[in-house]
Amino acid sequence: MTSTHSGELASQYAQLVKQEDDYVDQLVTCNKLILDAMDIIAKRAGVLHMDTVKQAAYHLHTMEQDLNRKLFEVRLEKSILAHHMSQST
Repeated sequence: MTSTHSGELASQYAQLVKQEDDYVDQLVTCNKLILDAMDIIAKRAGVLHMDTVKQAAYHLHTMEQDLNRKLFEVRLEKSILAHHMSQST
């Protein structure tokens, strides 16, 4: 295996690490928003339009699920790439 190919694998791996970190940060933010929304609902449900509140909460939950799927895909690609990198040494 050429050093150029090894360099390409390392570059791809570094990009996946960056994507993983970004998705983790987004998930932390999304989870904080969900917790904040639940807190607001618990404290103010009587004065809020519940259908709207539920819709917003479900949108946050859908976003969280989508981010978890993307994070899984990145971690899977990282694992496969790590295997290829270990085979090239």
